[in-house]
Amino acid sequence: MSNPQENQFTNLEEWVTSWEKGQTGFHEAKGSKLLQINIDKVLAGRTGVKFFFPLCGKAVDMKWLADMGHTVVGVEISEKAIREYSGIFPFL
Repeated sequence: MSNPQENQFTNLEEWVTSWEKGQTGFHEAKGSKLLQINIDKVLAGRTGVKFFFPLCGKAVDMKWLADMGHTVVGVEISEKAIREYSGIFPFL
């Protein structure tokens, strides 16, 4: 697992540029291991939790959480990230 502080962006332009250049080493194709390990703590026995993913990229965690019955909202500024996510989950 990468260091959480390793891929910090100081502005939105850097974020968009990283997607345009394909520099998305921060993307976790199998979802966030940290979230998966701690999901019981995050949910604390609750159902129908609302999750917000700012600069969501193509986070597969969003579908995972939605499939569990939670409400998920992802916001993304990179058009490329949105297209790639739509290619993975075209029905969403």
